[in-house]
Amino acid sequence: MIRTSRWILCALIVPVTLFAESDERFFEIQRARLSSSDVFEIRDAIDQLAFVKSNRGIRDIISALEGSSHFPTSPINAPVVKFYAAQALGKKGNKIAIPYLIKTFQKESVNIPEYNPKKVRTWKDGVADSTSISSPYFYEDGEVPITLTCGEILRSLGTLPLTSESEATIKLALTSPNFYLRSSAADALYLSGKKEFLSSLLDSLGKESVPYAKISLLSAVVGLERMPNQNYKAVLESLTDKDPEVRVKASEALRRLDFRTSAPYLEKVIQSENNVKVLNQMKSDYQFLVSFHTP
Repeated sequence: MIRTSRWILCALIVPVTLFAESDERFFEIQRARLSSSDVFEIRDAIDQLAFVKSNRGIRDIISALEGSSHFPTSPINAPVVKFYAAQALGKKGNKIAIPYLIKTFQKESVNIPEYNPKKVRTWKDGVADSTSISSPYFYEDGEVPITLTCGEILRSLGTLPLTSESEATIKLALTSPNFYLRSSAADALYLSGKKEFLSSLLDSLGKESVPYAKISLLSAVVGLERMPNQNYKAVLESLTDKDPEVRVKASEALRRLDFRTSAPYLEKVIQSENNVKVLNQMKSDYQFLVSFHTP
């Protein structure tokens, strides 16, 4: 009887031990990949660590965000790496990342000019996918500019539990000379879900002159208000704006607002939309609004 009990105990312990060894091996492999000279392999390693249910690996993602000061030209310091690291830290949701995100933002954003030149690209280029917030900087994956990275850092700060430091960082970015950082700060305040930021957003909205930043601020306001008021009507009117980036942002705003009453407006503008990227986004958002889903 004792011998049988020991056998059962061993049968239980061995798989657990093997699993632990396999688990540790997984993290060793991802850490090694984070030191790769291939930014796409680094990105995949970050993605692998981001989908781990526990907080194991979060320090490794933070290290990817910070990069290496000893090798400034190394691929591990590329803006695209910091972009995906910031995105992953937002998904992990652990406030331990907050001071590192703030530090990286402060370091990288100081030299961003007021206006960044847009690169000629096709609608297939860029880092946007079904979960990305649209951006006028649609570069190829390996060429993500630091402006886009800093915007992603702000959005990640917005998704994490707010601290006095992260709130101050986001609010300061709301007055940045760069319109994309102002837009990203608006996204961050919306993602925080805090209605007390409405006054700051409305104040900035009244001063904003750049169309892309303006629709970002308006979208944040409407998202927090969640009312069919004049601001909501202004988003609907933006669906026909001459700037395709504004039309995309307006469509995304209606999706996250999730009012079924928005569907007919999207259905109508889809019929006359001639920009492929905008059209695809509007069709996706329309299908979301008319389909059955959990809010």
